[in-house]
Amino acid sequence: MSQDEEILVSPTKEKSKSIQAIDREAVHRICSGQVVLNLATAVKELVENSLDAGATSIEIRLREYGSELVEVVDNGCGVEEANFEGLTLKHHTSKLREFTDLLGVETFGFRGEALSSLCALSDLTVTTRHSSSNMGTKLIYDSRGHIIRKSPCARQVCTIIPL
Repeated sequence: MSQDEEILVSPTKEKSKSIQAIDREAVHRICSGQVVLNLATAVKELVENSLDAGATSIEIRLREYGSELVEVVDNGCGVEEANFEGLTLKHHTSKLREFTDLLGVETFGFRGEALSSLCALSDLTVTTRHSSSNMGTKLIYDSRGHIIRKSPCARQVCTIIPL
């Protein structure tokens, strides 16, 4: 080991020498970094969600060249209210129920990881109106993918997710 490497490596604390499970929140955040590597990956995941929702128009809006805001807006079918709770939970998806369903997957997303990973990295806001609803809903999710705020809003059939 070189002298530089020695400086970067801190000694293991005595109490952490035994093998223990990493707490669930830490695991979720670590794994989320493997799904959403950077802003470009996050946008790609949202665009793929839009395409899976049948969008024919997808806007990627930037404020200050993306340093203040990146927002994906689509005209897909929106999210049904019955799916609000599971929308951002890890491994929750409308595409699969069991492993053999993988043989028939014809969508970009199917693992239920993208929105969950975005939540783990920061609070996530989703504004959506499903084609069967008269009103839109603004949802704010915490880092675990649970709804912390839900409010009605006037909106056309669409989904909007700012990053």
